[in-house]
Amino acid sequence: MVKFWITLLVALAGTPLRAQQLSMSLGVYTGFTSSFTLDDGINQDARYKESYGLKFAPIGFNFGMDYEGFGFVVSPGIINLGQDFYVVNTVGGQDGKRYIDLQYAHIPVAFKVHIINLSFFKLSGLVSLGAAYLVHGEEMVRHTESKLKFPQEVYPILPPDYIVQYDGVVVPLVDEYIIGEKKDFNSFQVFAAAGFRSDWDVSNHWRVSFDFRMNYGINEPRTADYLAKLNAYQTLYDIPGKRRELFAQITFGISRYVDFEKSDREREKRLKGNSKRYQPMHSPGTKTRNTKPKG
Repeated sequence: MVKFWITLLVALAGTPLRAQQLSMSLGVYTGFTSSFTLDDGINQDARYKESYGLKFAPIGFNFGMDYEGFGFVVSPGIINLGQDFYVVNTVGGQDGKRYIDLQYAHIPVAFKVHIINLSFFKLSGLVSLGAAYLVHGEEMVRHTESKLKFPQEVYPILPPDYIVQYDGVVVPLVDEYIIGEKKDFNSFQVFAAAGFRSDWDVSNHWRVSFDFRMNYGINEPRTADYLAKLNAYQTLYDIPGKRRELFAQITFGISRYVDFEKSDREREKRLKGNSKRYQPMHSPGTKTRNTKPKG
């Protein structure tokens, strides 16, 4: 899929565009993500309550092409995803956290439509589709001694020191209980996104960019083997439910850019239209020689 989008981008870039100016840029960016793990199981699980925060998107590279009314940008980079959840006891108190940490190498290809198109500033709406490859994946729980509402389906797999009572399960301190490892997550994901991008030309060759996108993971992030265990209630701190990753991404970048004039084809047409040889006008009162000079 990555090869398809890159091939499409190159093909569109090479398409002759009548009376279009082209600007090409290459640079780096960094930013943040804020994730929303849309998990039906967690939403129905009384042990958890949502928590929101930012994660660092350390570095990425962007290559862009802008014509008079639209443009393209390819921005491969590293992104950190996964929402955290509070562990909630039977009376609503927060006694710990459930962490979902996913790191991807992400290669999005975006199409831009310029809403504001000035000589020094562009504001664009954009849509993108990107392939992502899992670099790191982990999900775990930490909590203090507490009383939690475990679903009855997992009672058969409770450890001996988890004591069932009429209103919940008394649990010991858990420093690090691994729910899922990298092998439990699919190595490939596809993200579709929409958002806005602004580009400021701060000098003749340098451009500063701000990019905001909402991204949606099209595929279930967990493997079929993990889902089989989940649906059989063989996971102590997780219950069945579909999951998708939704995240907002905010990035800031700086690029080196070059502006090109109209296409070579247009310049060639102009040259052909002015291909007559220059012939100086005769001075007034002079006659043109009609005979060959003697000798």
